[in-house]
Amino acid sequence: MMRWMLGSLIAGLVLGGAGLYLLVFSDITATQGLAGIGLVVVLITLGVFLIVPAKIYFILRFTRAGKSPGN
Repeated sequence: MMRWMLGSLIAGLVLGGAGLYLLVFSDITATQGLAGIGLVVVLITLGVFLIVPAKIYFILRFTRAGKSPGN
């Protein structure tokens, strides 16, 4: 499960980064119009949807691992 979540986190970062790159460093929104804006929005949204569950899983796993049975 940990490998899947790590893969999800990395894929989310790549997709979100690609969307931000297209938004900031290219003129795709001006040249492609609505299709370019849609592409950027889809990339960033998919990246966020992949990142959030992975982060929650890692937080829960590490907080449970940090607790000792004596406390």
